[in-house]
Amino acid sequence: MNKIGWKALLKTQTGSILMIVLGAVLAIYPDSASLLASAVLGWVIIAMGVGMLVGGFLGGPDIGSILQGAIFLVIGAWLHRNPLMIASLLGLLLGVLALRQGWKGVTRAKWIKRSGGFWVPGMVLAVLELIVGVRLILSPMSVSRLVLTVAGIVMVLCGAAELAGSIRGRKHIPGDSRIIDADE
Repeated sequence: MNKIGWKALLKTQTGSILMIVLGAVLAIYPDSASLLASAVLGWVIIAMGVGMLVGGFLGGPDIGSILQGAIFLVIGAWLHRNPLMIASLLGLLLGVLALRQGWKGVTRAKWIKRSGGFWVPGMVLAVLELIVGVRLILSPMSVSRLVLTVAGIVMVLCGAAELAGSIRGRKHIPGDSRIIDADE
């Protein structure tokens, strides 16, 4: 295989291995990944706020840009100071939504019971939704952990599939004039 073919193969394998490693880290340490993502987001928002403040002062005093920059600075600093807040708020929001849906399901099942219909499955699902809602409200970080763990597992599987495909070989590697395996 020539130099270009090896480079293409190595590039594919390096990306696959990196995806597997990052996916494993994400699946094993979901809280640290959430912390890192929130901290980076906090820094990005702080930088945007500084840019808006500088632009508001340099281009002539623009009160809108200055206020927006100040708000971005406060939000970015708050996120940087409380990095797990995004994940926690997401879990809390999903918990409230599950409670709302569960309550609607209970009232719907009661109505079906009064009208003589088969209400038991609807009531069981509604009670399960209420339990999930309470669980999410009491432990909102569990949603973040679950989502990041699943995302990490998916990354590992995708990286492994890509690595297996590149190791097994392709019919033609870009830049290589020779055919590796011909079925024709």
